[in-house]
Amino acid sequence: MKVALFNVTTTTKTGGVESFVWELARYLTANYADCQVDIIGGVSPKNFHYPVLDSRIRVLTRPFVARERLRKIPLLNRLYGQTKLLERLSFGLACLPLLARERYGIIHIQKPYDLPIVQLAGKLSGSKILFGCHGKDFFPGDKLFARHLPAVSCSRYNAGIVQAHFGIEPAVIYNGIDTELFTPRPINAELRNSLAAPEEFVIMHVGRQVRWKGAQYLIQALGLLQARDLPVKLLLAGDGPYRKELEAQAHRCGVAESVIFLGNVPNRDLPDYYALTDVVVGTSFANETFGIALCEASACECPLVASNFGGFKEVVVAEETGLFYHPQDAQELAAQLERLLLDPDCRRRMGQAGRRFVVENFGWPAVARRVYTEYQTLLNSE
Repeated sequence: MKVALFNVTTTTKTGGVESFVWELARYLTANYADCQVDIIGGVSPKNFHYPVLDSRIRVLTRPFVARERLRKIPLLNRLYGQTKLLERLSFGLACLPLLARERYGIIHIQKPYDLPIVQLAGKLSGSKILFGCHGKDFFPGDKLFARHLPAVSCSRYNAGIVQAHFGIEPAVIYNGIDTELFTPRPINAELRNSLAAPEEFVIMHVGRQVRWKGAQYLIQALGLLQARDLPVKLLLAGDGPYRKELEAQAHRCGVAESVIFLGNVPNRDLPDYYALTDVVVGTSFANETFGIALCEASACECPLVASNFGGFKEVVVAEETGLFYHPQDAQELAAQLERLLLDPDCRRRMGQAGRRFVVENFGWPAVARRVYTEYQTLLNSE
């Protein structure tokens, strides 16, 4: 079974979709001897590091015109969806000879923007297309390219969005979590002492720093907690175009000294941070179809506070593995954080329950098996 995992950002950015592709390739080749996987992505930045890969995984890169460059053109600077589409089309055209030559059994995409090119590639090579859905990056005319395509979605929430838009019913295959990497471990005392004073609580947010991820409301909530004389340090792991605004907001709220911007933290290091963290927070209010960072934190026995939105509702069990609050409500977020921070027994129970829930539902062996079964069904279809 020759599979192409086709996604331009896999080799250029870090994030949930990108981690899904790398890990899916690793688990497919580790568990299924007939699987050969090519990861096809964009030409990588010089500082981008690939994970350690099986010998049956190839990484193939092709040039593309990045959306950030396109948005520097005056007429395109506010056309976010269209620039994403143009980025993907430029990448797809560069990949077309490769896709036609290699004649993959399966071309597995992760975004609707890739539909036009891979549909053409499928006609040229006979490859079957699996439409993976991790969001709602729709574009005018996309329904023409998705007719009769088999599809998989990363959550029931996302499957509903895809079905309403395209009229197709995706199978739900949740994103996978490496429960061997993301597992409870002792606190690294040196790291803990470098980040916070002994009497300070530590809360953490992991994700790209874009507006809709909602970290600005967590900074507001931090100010409210400190006004209640709760000593709290906030760790923000990740980077992105909204970072400067978050830094400015921390100064405006008077909590700049209590917010640590960690930048992008490699997956292998995140469990050390989760070990010293009292509560991990998810604050998205748009576009959040799963919540992989929350799953990883839960696997490390961290209790959660999350906005009651999107895929978060499928990865957090209310009152069992975490607490919910209304999206964009900093007051309620602060109240839920205060409740957990002041109740260590509750934090411990939720953390242990979270680990059990993640292992049962999101472990990679089970996820890879579901994807492999989907591939077999597709290859055996007319």
